[in-house]
Amino acid sequence: MKVLSKKAIIITSVCVGVVAVVLILFWTLFALSSVTVEFHTTTKNLTLSEEEIVEAGDFSYGACVLFDGKNKYVERLNKKAGENEKFAYLEVVNIETVFPNRYIIHVAEREEVFAYQTGNEVLILDDDLRVLRKESLADGESYISSKQNAIELKNLTILNDEINVGDFLEVEQTGVLEFYNAFLANNRTLAEQKGFVKEILLGVNHVDITEMDYVSATILTHSGREFVINNIDFALANKIQLMFALDSALYNQINGEGYVVDGNGEIVHDNVLDENGNIMLDENGEPLKGEVWTYERLQNSYVLIDNFILNDYQEVSESDIYYNLVAKSE
Repeated sequence: MKVLSKKAIIITSVCVGVVAVVLILFWTLFALSSVTVEFHTTTKNLTLSEEEIVEAGDFSYGACVLFDGKNKYVERLNKKAGENEKFAYLEVVNIETVFPNRYIIHVAEREEVFAYQTGNEVLILDDDLRVLRKESLADGESYISSKQNAIELKNLTILNDEINVGDFLEVEQTGVLEFYNAFLANNRTLAEQKGFVKEILLGVNHVDITEMDYVSATILTHSGREFVINNIDFALANKIQLMFALDSALYNQINGEGYVVDGNGEIVHDNVLDENGNIMLDENGEPLKGEVWTYERLQNSYVLIDNFILNDYQEVSESDIYYNLVAKSE
């Protein structure tokens, strides 16, 4: 028994020694030794140097990169804008571990996507609704959206108690956060988005059947066309796609009698909907034709884009959307 005990002690000692050696190797071979920065976009408003970014991350040199949580560094860099407004334009894409012992911070410049006027001040925002900077206006002056500057947002309900450069806006209409990506999903770059959209006015669409309220968005283009998208929280990318299709296919196609025609030369009619918001079909399974689209009617109307009514009794997919022409006086 004594011999077995000695063997057990020897085996245990060897195991402990091996583990100690492995741990020493981990904390030497994999000990963080350097951090560098890689920029993934051109920098116009982002004026930070690599040294400033690395210093702000307050990295734990000597820590094992295998176990060192990198999220804390991202949070530090995000919060740094509260102390230094230069950091507002900094977006940390990710922090890459390069074995055995290096980090690379991949960064990009946040882009000016939206503008929101509150009083005599304009908040310039990116697609995450981060406040990149503030612009001051004279009394009675209004922000003017052009094809080069940020798209104006209106009627945002902001929940922040106070707003500083670098803060992320908390809003009730969270669907706004999906607009930029919905445009990108339709192959529209930010420059193309700004060239098309002048302003986005948020509102409420009440559905009597379900007694539900949904966020709507009135999109005014630089060419003066008006689209109303109901329920921006559902199938937004599909609704944006339909908006672009309608804009390119309908507005410039008027036949000799003043009727709007589609790409096939067919006269365009409103869809006829049932009480549940579904398109009604005739005996041949074709959509029933409602009021015809004329040039005169088009000039005094907006295009409504909506989905079939959402309820617990029918399944509605993201392709179940429709459009109609609605007189602006209605």
